[in-house]
Amino acid sequence: MRLCFRALGRAWIPFSIFQFVLLLCEVPPHKRTLNALAVFHAVIYVLVLTIKHNTLYYSSFDFVEEGLFPHIIHTNGIIHHIYNVLIILYAISGIFLLFRAIKKQKSDKKRHQLIFVTAAIFTDILFFIFEILHTVEEYDITSLGYTIASVFLYIAVFHYDLLGTKELARQAMIDRLSEGIIATDCDGVIQYFNEKAKNLFENLEVGTKKIPDEILKIAEEKNHAHIEIGGKIIAAEKRALTKNGKSFGHFYALIDETEHVRYMEKKEEQKIQQIQIEAMKKQLQMGNETIFAIANAVEARDKNTGKHSYRVSEYAVQIAQELGFSAEAQEQLRKMGLLHDIGKIGVPDSILNKPARLTDDEYATMKTHTTIGGEILKDFTLILGVDEGAKFHHERYDGKGYPNGLKGEEIPLNARIIGIADAFDAMTANRVYRKALDIDFVKNEIARCAGTQFDPKIAKIMLRLIESGKIDATRTVQESEK
Repeated sequence: MRLCFRALGRAWIPFSIFQFVLLLCEVPPHKRTLNALAVFHAVIYVLVLTIKHNTLYYSSFDFVEEGLFPHIIHTNGIIHHIYNVLIILYAISGIFLLFRAIKKQKSDKKRHQLIFVTAAIFTDILFFIFEILHTVEEYDITSLGYTIASVFLYIAVFHYDLLGTKELARQAMIDRLSEGIIATDCDGVIQYFNEKAKNLFENLEVGTKKIPDEILKIAEEKNHAHIEIGGKIIAAEKRALTKNGKSFGHFYALIDETEHVRYMEKKEEQKIQQIQIEAMKKQLQMGNETIFAIANAVEARDKNTGKHSYRVSEYAVQIAQELGFSAEAQEQLRKMGLLHDIGKIGVPDSILNKPARLTDDEYATMKTHTTIGGEILKDFTLILGVDEGAKFHHERYDGKGYPNGLKGEEIPLNARIIGIADAFDAMTANRVYRKALDIDFVKNEIARCAGTQFDPKIAKIMLRLIESGKIDATRTVQESEK
């Protein structure tokens, strides 16, 4: 049974190789014929293996030790003869198809592939003929034929890329590079581009000279030029393709430098911001007279506010008077109010003066003015705790504010006072994107937010000052229109 199992496997090999030849020669297979042959092989295979003591494959066999090697002596059954006929038919048909394909083939590479496959199959056939004619009695020489045929197949596969391994490697590696690749011949005609390049430039076509002008321009420049495509910042490099010292074309590498460029831009912005902060610190150290100059500078940058810091400082002082602050404490609070928005010096103009509602990212940037202000003022010793007003005036009484999420009396008292004064002025001033809010709405909003956004005690004082007319919203509107 084991001998039958091993021998019957030989019939499947020629059948599989024949199908491979059909594919290689691009001959449409006759499906019914192939299916019939496959069923025939399978049925005979099962019969031979399952019927005990059958003589379908070998009618008789014996094991002898004559000569140099022990070997099997057998006489072949009907199935063995049928298989031999099939193998011969497969071989003749395959060789015929291969020779015809070689004759028609114009590509040298394809022709060499077919020649070495033909050599491999011819070798197998030759040694098979030696075997069935009993040219060598001592042992089965078909194994030697398989070995020689395998060498020919290796040459076809690896030297002449029969199975497209180079193409598979290109797809697996080059097509998936993070850089775009475009290759041209010496005349500038595009010969290849990968998926990344196609994603960047949809109009690329093999066989044309349409290398995008943007690529040609930045590839020739030596100063790290970039172009922006679909939100990506791309640099290009041009290199010569050479073999044995001779140029046969060029390739262009398209490198995505978005992260690097954005990082450098951000770093440059931070550098400029730090210079501004350091300059501001030095100015503050010069004395109180600079406070008003700095407040004016901040107001000049923010075109939406119109003396916002001055009004906030005055409202804060009026609240402080109601709370019984000393004259010195009131003066300190006034200066805190003047400087509470100093951190806006580090916010880009495009965000600071945007004539529309800010995006989430822009709003996140705007919120940094509190921490920037605190950083600028933290070492300013002429006014005790002056950085608290800048850093904490957007904290909320319920702990939902920023930057630190302080809650209740964790928020310094001066910052709580400046916070409500700042909110009142923001609501009662005209802005580019809206008109001043109605005073009744503003009062209701302050009352509604008492205990959540505002200290309830300070909110009550603020409402009393508005009702008494000591704090006049019409002044806010008039000054914000100038």
